[in-house]
Amino acid sequence: MNSASDKPGQTLQTVERALSFLEYVAAADTAPTVQQVSAGLGLNITTCYHLMRTLLARGYLERRADATLRLGAGVGALFRSYQLNFNTSDKLAGIVAELAAATAETSFLSTLDDRNVILKVLVEGSQPLRVSGLYVGLTGNEPHRASGKAVLAHADADLRDEIIERNLTGMSPTAQRRSRTALLQELKEVQERGWAVDIDSSPGITALGAPFFKHDGSIAGAVGIVAPTSRFGEARGTLVGTVLESAGKATAVLRLAP
Repeated sequence: MNSASDKPGQTLQTVERALSFLEYVAAADTAPTVQQVSAGLGLNITTCYHLMRTLLARGYLERRADATLRLGAGVGALFRSYQLNFNTSDKLAGIVAELAAATAETSFLSTLDDRNVILKVLVEGSQPLRVSGLYVGLTGNEPHRASGKAVLAHADADLRDEIIERNLTGMSPTAQRRSRTALLQELKEVQERGWAVDIDSSPGITALGAPFFKHDGSIAGAVGIVAPTSRFGEARGTLVGTVLESAGKATAVLRLAP
């Protein structure tokens, strides 16, 4: 049974049929006519004309003088965006690998996704003594993570407050006020100096994170390292400079992203 969207006279057809039309044109050895597409897909010729007109109007098809069809510039634009997104991910992962190689420390990249700071790339350091417990997909506890603080310092006020409140749940009202006041002061300092630090004294681990930004200037995430506190203290200045440089590279990559 044909659906209402398949009746003659309709310009827009089902997405499935439109994609099948494009796929047929793309896979054809020689540029087909609309009649050949109709026969190849087993679709009514009237339906195929509606599909063709819609796809021509959107720039996803071109019709030559001999009535044959080929993919249009709209498909090329989609492909370039698709390819650029993959290139962007590869380049960001490469920046983390370079950071790990330069510092010999475990390096990471986290992004702000769906109102959470999520660890997306993790490269183990080459030092004999390395930090464990990190994993791709790690999220939550943003006010205590270096990456989380680096992002919160540059997030808009509503998002910042939402994430802070989410992480203060369970505390007494007095403890919440104190924690919030101290955190906001720390985030102000993070914004001013350009990097955040999280020192966990119990296992002796220090994390360092610096923010990177989208092409519109909004916060995208943070890149950084995690190392035993003893090594971090010895090379603090060098490590901070290297992490800031990596964050700058990540921002430069996103300036070219769609």
